[in-house]
Amino acid sequence: MKKQRVWLFLFLILAGGILLSIKPIMEYRSQRLNEIKQAASMMVMSEAPNETVISSIADKNDQAKTDIEPEVTATTEEQKPEEIEKAVTDPDIRIVSLGDSLTKGSGDSTDQGYIGRLAANIERDTDTSILVENYAVHGRQTPKLYKMLVENNAKASLAEADLIVMSIGGNDLMKVVKEHFLDLQIDVFQREQTRYVERLDAIMKRIRSINSDAPILFIGLYNPLLENFQSVTEIDQIVQRWNGASQDTVEKDNRTTFVPIYELFSSVDENLFFEDGFHPNDQGYELIARQIQYRLKQDAIVEQIPFE
Repeated sequence: MKKQRVWLFLFLILAGGILLSIKPIMEYRSQRLNEIKQAASMMVMSEAPNETVISSIADKNDQAKTDIEPEVTATTEEQKPEEIEKAVTDPDIRIVSLGDSLTKGSGDSTDQGYIGRLAANIERDTDTSILVENYAVHGRQTPKLYKMLVENNAKASLAEADLIVMSIGGNDLMKVVKEHFLDLQIDVFQREQTRYVERLDAIMKRIRSINSDAPILFIGLYNPLLENFQSVTEIDQIVQRWNGASQDTVEKDNRTTFVPIYELFSSVDENLFFEDGFHPNDQGYELIARQIQYRLKQDAIVEQIPFE
């Protein structure tokens, strides 16, 4: 009887030691799961002005109307839209921008986004008049962008463009995150990445069938969960792989330049995110604009822009 009690006592001590040793592991796993669930929940619930971040509601935006008219922007804030259009009817450079909320400028308090800031900076620095026609839509994914490229108004603008700027793929990626947030496995993203690359390749070919000459700038992705979920390192790896696949695809065209912005957001100490935690703020958009301008100048991408 005494031996049984001794063995029982030893067993309880051993079991207790095992439980104590695995408790931190279980707590860590639970914490990581909660972080990922919270990130996915924010993608479902977080709203920026006049939009929702996630793809399910973004799909609704696209389904509502695909034959949208572009926003025509210029850089003189005092002018009314009619005066702006009249002032830039014969611009030196015509820029057509395509894509998602990054190109739309969500989170920028001035509503310029990087594309408006880019135009303003170039006009100021080079005395070049610029017209921007912005076809970007909140939440846009690659299938809807391809569909838009068959519309007459987009085709007409693209055919006349001196420079095409686009961002796409972020919502395709976040759709996968949302659907698999409890089990973020690399192979899931690799399968979707393969399909995404096929769609992106089709988009590039479609653009070139409309305008074979204009340089194209493709803006890469930053980690949209960086601000609130730095410990979810899986997203970092996935975003960088996604960027690599995008760059390989778009730069098969020798007049297309991939503009990376991942490092802008991961290596700067100051806050570059809007209050929704996903989109850039004014400073973030200004950094993107200057990164694009640097590439335009460094590589002499648009000959009509007289950079010194």
